[in-house]
Amino acid sequence: GSEVLPSPEPNAEIETRSAQRLAARVLERERLQARLQELREKAETEREERRREAERRNAEAEKEREAWRKDLEEKKRREIELSIGRALEAPVREGGRVVGTVKVRVRGEEVLRRILARTRRSEGEVPFALDATGKLFTIDQEDRTKIEALPLDLPALAKQGAARQVLDDWVVVTSKDAESGLTFGIARSVPLEEVRRAAARNFGWGLGLIGLALLGILPLSTRMSRDVNVLTEAAERISHGELETRVPVRSKGELGKLALAFNRMAHDLREHQERLLDEERLGRERELEQRLLKTEYERKSKDLEEARRFQLSLLPKTLPVHPGFEIAVLMRTATEVGGDYYDFHLAEDGTLTAAIGDATGHGARAGTMVTAVKSLFTARSAEEGLSRFLGEAAGVIKRMDLGRMAMALSLVRLEGRTLTVSAAGMPPVLVYRKARRRVEEIALPGMPLGGLAFDYQETGTRVEPGDAILLLTDGLPELQNLEGEPLGYPRVRSLFEGLGDRGPEEIIAGLTGAAESWAGGQAAGDDVTLVVFKVR
Repeated sequence: GSEVLPSPEPNAEIETRSAQRLAARVLERERLQARLQELREKAETEREERRREAERRNAEAEKEREAWRKDLEEKKRREIELSIGRALEAPVREGGRVVGTVKVRVRGEEVLRRILARTRRSEGEVPFALDATGKLFTIDQEDRTKIEALPLDLPALAKQGAARQVLDDWVVVTSKDAESGLTFGIARSVPLEEVRRAAARNFGWGLGLIGLALLGILPLSTRMSRDVNVLTEAAERISHGELETRVPVRSKGELGKLALAFNRMAHDLREHQERLLDEERLGRERELEQRLLKTEYERKSKDLEEARRFQLSLLPKTLPVHPGFEIAVLMRTATEVGGDYYDFHLAEDGTLTAAIGDATGHGARAGTMVTAVKSLFTARSAEEGLSRFLGEAAGVIKRMDLGRMAMALSLVRLEGRTLTVSAAGMPPVLVYRKARRRVEEIALPGMPLGGLAFDYQETGTRVEPGDAILLLTDGLPELQNLEGEPLGYPRVRSLFEGLGDRGPEEIIAGLTGAAESWAGGQAAGDDVTLVVFKVR
């Protein structure tokens, strides 16, 4: 019945197991430390990424804030420009319809600088102006420095407009112009501190001598207080726009000097306001004058265009078609309404009567003369001889009493192979003879229609196939070159002689080309009209 106990393990085996457990704990600790280090590095990496992301977002936010600030500054700059310089715009109407717009752009800063520079500154006044945003405008940088050194709230002062402030040794008075939205002001250095010191000194002396001169000091103090109150009330009235306010000058001391300075400041403010009103009135008058000039110009241009269209309507719409002649015509007017005229009448028997004329001057009056001659030619040119027609037409125009207006006129009649010519003060009719390749002149004396009475003549000649006839006004021969030398009738005759074998259109093209080359590109001073007949 004895109990058997287990035998104890040897010490070596116990130590081995303890070493193994210790090694296992060491390995586990190292593994945990490695894991902890890995987590720390991961956390550090995440913190670095979050920091970079925050810096990126901050940089983007800063860019957005910078863009917002620039946009705000640009808007503010535009508002300031609009507040000191405006685009005056007014529609131009004609017959109740808007036909245009007049715009005037005013440089506000320059205008303000010139106006402020005209303010009297004999007593150290500093004129300035504020726009609606509180931006300060002065004559120069020195004045700007003085104003900025004063404890003024410029934006609040711009909104308030009319105000009066006394700042140390300065008196600042402002007035707002309701039309432009600008606030104008003048700052003047006044000896307020000296007045205060003098009052204090006098008060001290009064206390020292109160026992001896009480009755004399009390009236003096009362008078000084009354004068200061008068100045204060006057400044209040000026701040409300009563620029005619003045204060009485009762002494030659400090208060008297202050009253004089105050009165001069009020006077300068009044003159400043009147100059602004005068500038605005003159600007409006100039604008109105420009609008009136533009309207008058447009009206005259419209009248001249209508007169030009009317005169062109008096000319033949088409050239006559004749089996015996080819015809070409050119007319170039020097102004909107010229004084040249040409016309044709083709009778049933094939007789062709042509007229070419030149009224004195240009414009609407010349158009009136052309209208009268057109009416006479249309009504009577085919009923009688050419010279008789000229005589009767001269009498009719004379009786019309058109003043000093006159009309030079040439008439030619082509009947078969017979050419009849009559003229009233016109250049010669040129006839190119193909057989001899020479040019003949048919020149007849005569006074222009509407002038003195004259016995007009007519003459006849025979034309052959290939001959050419040129009727022209004096515009082509009198065309001048750059040296002022006219082309002249001999050159025109020589040019026509060299072109006589060509067709009518080619003859006119050759003459006009030579004329343009002679003039050198300068505009013609008179109307140019050419009529060419080519005998078939």
